[in-house]
Amino acid sequence: MQQIPNGLTLARLLIAPMIGALLLLVALGGWTPALWLPVALGLFLLACLTDLADGVLARRLSAESTAGAVLDPVADKLLMLCTGLGLVALVPDLALAGAVLLMLGRDLAVGGLRELALSRGRRLPVAGLGKAKTVLQCMAFAAGLAEAALTARGADVMPGGLTLALFWLAAVVSLASAVVYARGFRDGASARHDD
Repeated sequence: MQQIPNGLTLARLLIAPMIGALLLLVALGGWTPALWLPVALGLFLLACLTDLADGVLARRLSAESTAGAVLDPVADKLLMLCTGLGLVALVPDLALAGAVLLMLGRDLAVGGLRELALSRGRRLPVAGLGKAKTVLQCMAFAAGLAEAALTARGADVMPGGLTLALFWLAAVVSLASAVVYARGFRDGASARHDD
């Protein structure tokens, strides 16, 4: 039971590149969108559920570990990186690409700040805005994948402007949370390390 949280994190590490590969293969015309985009969406939703479950289980089972604390944010960033770049390849839209690149840039910058803080014996706490960022990113990426999957099947049930607005909301919250983390780093914050 103690290894379940880390197993879920490792599953996310494995699922993330699969999503990216599926999206790139569809974008390059190698695989049928109507078949493979729903698979990518399902894998993404599964990965988001593992993100929710690993932390909850680690706390409930008293199985929090250094490996989990290090691998969880890496798995989160890999999931967003693979899915984000795959979506940008699949839907070549400048506004979408801008929002995705801002989110990915933020994730790398905050990851760097966390590593720097750890090298100085400190930890940056997860702020409420950081948790909101994660939820909004998952919602935006899931909406983007769902819209692409539905469009590939001939449906037009989700207005594209709404999905794009969700991406930009996630990008703005991502940048705001980066400011919170930067201030925490500057002020020498010390607390848990997860994202």
